[in-house]
Amino acid sequence: MSLAVPASPVPVRAAGRMNLVYELHVADSGSRTLRLDRLEVRDADSPNAGPVATYARAELDRDIKLIAPRGAPPPKALTPGVRAVIYIWIALDSTAAVPRTLTHRVTFTDGSAADGAPLTVGAPTDLVLASPVGPGDWWIGLGPSNTSDHRRAVIRVGEDTVPHLAQRFAIDWVKMDSRGEYARDHGGRRNADWYGYGERVFAVADARVAAVGDGIPENTPGENSRAVPMRVGTVLGNYVVLDLDARGGGGVHLFALYGHLQPGSLEVHAGDSVHQGQVLGVIGNSGNSDGPHLHFHVTEAADSAAAPLRSEGVPFVLDSFTVVNHDPERVAQHARLTALGLHRAALPVEGDVIRLNGQAPPSRPDTVEVHSGSVTLRGLLWRPNGHGPFSAILLNHGSGRTREELERLGPYERQADTLGPVFARHGYVFLFLFRRGVGLSAARDTNAVDLMNAEQAAHGQDARNTLQLQLLEGRELSDALAGPA
Repeated sequence: MSLAVPASPVPVRAAGRMNLVYELHVADSGSRTLRLDRLEVRDADSPNAGPVATYARAELDRDIKLIAPRGAPPPKALTPGVRAVIYIWIALDSTAAVPRTLTHRVTFTDGSAADGAPLTVGAPTDLVLASPVGPGDWWIGLGPSNTSDHRRAVIRVGEDTVPHLAQRFAIDWVKMDSRGEYARDHGGRRNADWYGYGERVFAVADARVAAVGDGIPENTPGENSRAVPMRVGTVLGNYVVLDLDARGGGGVHLFALYGHLQPGSLEVHAGDSVHQGQVLGVIGNSGNSDGPHLHFHVTEAADSAAAPLRSEGVPFVLDSFTVVNHDPERVAQHARLTALGLHRAALPVEGDVIRLNGQAPPSRPDTVEVHSGSVTLRGLLWRPNGHGPFSAILLNHGSGRTREELERLGPYERQADTLGPVFARHGYVFLFLFRRGVGLSAARDTNAVDLMNAEQAAHGQDARNTLQLQLLEGRELSDALAGPA
């Protein structure tokens, strides 16, 4: 008999407590059938203290999954060659109460027992993310809990002998209205009836796009209604994988996965650098999905190919959210839920209904000066959130407006305030450079329209056209080139 923990626990704050979430694998390599009777988890630094957690037979029967060798029928008992996966969720009152090292003892109904090697507990998670969805009320469907379908979704891919649990902390984000309904017709028979359908999804941090998948058609809402056969390559539907950063040695990275997106909605490509808050695509109903929602989880993996499912899920916390309601079914089950109100640096749990205010908008623009020969022009510069590098855009507005046009259409500054934030939200540095005699550069020389109008009044239309060409090829072109320089 062997005991092992494939992924060491990383403490995470959820539902007002510090939580250790992991699995103990019990493998029967002997010659007889065994039945688990009791599991004790202890603090290795306090061997004489009581157990940190105890699972009796009934709890083990509830929190266990038996996995047979590849090719064998589903097991009904812990027979030789079968692996028992015990789902452990330990809620502690504070960070100070988190043990540094845990030990495990499993007792069987025949009186025998097995002890596992000491298990080191990681430091509390420092992965603070922005929300992957926009403002509104969102149900944390199949979210973090010890009984959710995501929590129990152990997956073996290819020739793997030890299953992975990439969705250990996964969340299905389902948008709700103020009455707690997810669809306008109360039944959600069409994708477009769901409030979340078509909602934009956002980068949770500055990152690199590691992989994308597109082209999978959408399902009709409902169980067992799938547009394509479900395989490893289709269960996530259309997706985006972000490489958040490298962690530790061995080239291990953290990846954020967005699943079930609308086909054709992806706004990024593999290799792109994205900033926090950048739009990645929109919510759809592709892959293994009963209705429009965003599937989101974070994993630790060596490369983007393994990141979606052939990896281990890691905890994260959201920068802030407000719990406004709870799923009545989870309340009836006496599940531990997050208290109503504002929470920071915490992970919402299954059954919470949370309200988001959306990601912070890009900062206000800077007023900058651009030197073009002897003239100094002024402009407004918007920068995206994050650290870049970012692509840059210079807007070269029209040659000028007459006084009547300014009164009718408004000043150029208003146009700048409309365009700048849009480009910044999509990850571009945006420079709105005011040309000579216009807007913030009104005192910088005479604008081109006034010069051309004066030339026309003095010498006619042909002379005006000649001057316009001279200006475009001369000072106006030089001024425009000075902007990106």
